[in-house]
Amino acid sequence: MGPDSLYKACDIRGHAEEELTEALYEHWGRVLAARVEVGAPFAVGGDVRPSTPAFLEALCAGLAAGGAQVVEVGVAPTPMVYFGRRHLQTRACAIVTASHNPPHVNGLKWMVGSRPPDEAEVRSLSCPPGGATPPGRAGGGRSAADLSAPYGAWLTERWAHDAALRLVVDPGNGCWSGRAGEYLRAVFPAAEVTALHDRADGTFPERSPDCSRPGPLAELAAVVRERGAGVGIAFDGDGDRVAFVDDEGAVLSAEEATQVLLGCLGAELAGRGFVHDVKFSDKVADAARALGAEPRAQRSGHAFIRRLMMDCDARFGAEISGHYFDAELEGGDDGLFTACRLVHHLGREGARLSDLRRACAPVFMTPDLRLEVPAAEQEAVLAAVRAAHAGRPQSDVDGVRVDFPRGWALVRRSVTEPAVTCRFEGRRAADLEDTIEAFCSTLPELGPRLAELYRREREGETT
Repeated sequence: MGPDSLYKACDIRGHAEEELTEALYEHWGRVLAARVEVGAPFAVGGDVRPSTPAFLEALCAGLAAGGAQVVEVGVAPTPMVYFGRRHLQTRACAIVTASHNPPHVNGLKWMVGSRPPDEAEVRSLSCPPGGATPPGRAGGGRSAADLSAPYGAWLTERWAHDAALRLVVDPGNGCWSGRAGEYLRAVFPAAEVTALHDRADGTFPERSPDCSRPGPLAELAAVVRERGAGVGIAFDGDGDRVAFVDDEGAVLSAEEATQVLLGCLGAELAGRGFVHDVKFSDKVADAARALGAEPRAQRSGHAFIRRLMMDCDARFGAEISGHYFDAELEGGDDGLFTACRLVHHLGREGARLSDLRRACAPVFMTPDLRLEVPAAEQEAVLAAVRAAHAGRPQSDVDGVRVDFPRGWALVRRSVTEPAVTCRFEGRRAADLEDTIEAFCSTLPELGPRLAELYRREREGETT
């Protein structure tokens, strides 16, 4: 029933009309129900996409038919559903969402127990030949729960402060619409909160649901400047990612935001692990070490970071896409929780976010440079990189990273498309150019394409 392309490294994603069906969601519900005890509570929610209600209903029906006691929390941000699993003490949870993807995409995230699925577990949800589905089990049922009040009480108890800041929050028509601003007003009663793009609409008419790039945050930055606000806060479509704009209207890069958040934790990091996306600048790991933390690089992807957070009992974690992980969340992430940490810190310290941004170590790094490569040919590309630089230090945490005297190059498979992504860093601007040239000159097929892509990126020709 479902093509292999649906089953990604960390979750399920596909075109809502062309690849996904209600029958698939019912099948996935039955499969997931079979992984918990008969009658075990199972929290379920969904995002604001037009396709979500029908898929959510089918998922709940499959779970109940499979013997699970479904606790429906309705339309809710992904972090609130994760909170619901903890608060309601359910055995598992699932969310119908495609996170930051465009509105025509939908998908499924879930956890059985406190750990996200690995790649094999994701693929195990696929339908067998002939579309056979697990048999039903008696003992299932459905009930509803409203998490709004308990979530708000938890957030307020953790972060309440008289921070007298002007805040601009941008849910981007996503799951935090109509909610994030109210929660921030409750947690920080002395703050003045303005909400932008605060109408829930799963077609995302006012900005992209992806908050990890500066382009979609231009209006937020402008409003921050106009209102003289202390910080702008933007979320992705399902509310687990977060991005920040400082009091001067500058959008913080992932490296800057992570360094600032490490500083918010300060002494709490001493002797604890810090898990970071392998794509981050080395300057981020250096900042963590300076605070006494023990950096651990991990493969890109929410599930990979979260599992390592739990395995090494890390205090904090970060992914370059805007996920921030915390030991207080069982190694999980919550964009609003992270935003509250930053606002609390700014209020407590009387600090300006622009000053904290300027104090961050400068980074000389490319964004992801994506080259279309069929999946069947990607291993050959990685092998060619390993062979071409066999004499240099290499890491295989995610793809292959090659260390140069004053920089590094990373080539890895994309988890979302038939492509390899490449990223480079240099200690200084000149070192970045030298590293790219040294890398590309050794690869007669990949090198020229990559050099041209970098030239276009640098000159602003790519989107």
